[in-house]
Amino acid sequence: MRASDVTLKIRRSPKFTPFVIAGMVFGIVVAFVVNAMIPDENRTPAAILGYLVLYCAAAGLALGVLTAIVLDRISLARAKQVSATKLER
Repeated sequence: MRASDVTLKIRRSPKFTPFVIAGMVFGIVVAFVVNAMIPDENRTPAAILGYLVLYCAAAGLALGVLTAIVLDRISLARAKQVSATKLER
């Protein structure tokens, strides 16, 4: 058996899926709140709620992805390097 030293980076990286889902849910909640704040006399027969949900969910998705990317970069900057011994046969 041979042993060789290698350097490894240890870091905690976020999972993107929970950030995406949370962003979309937040966007949908914002759409319902905005729809409830529109006075009845200003509403049109068009499906305003559908458009609000679509646009706010997309904005929430983008915000969730952006948050995950920023946290990933922060964790990359805080990564620690350690030395390990690799055993080869």
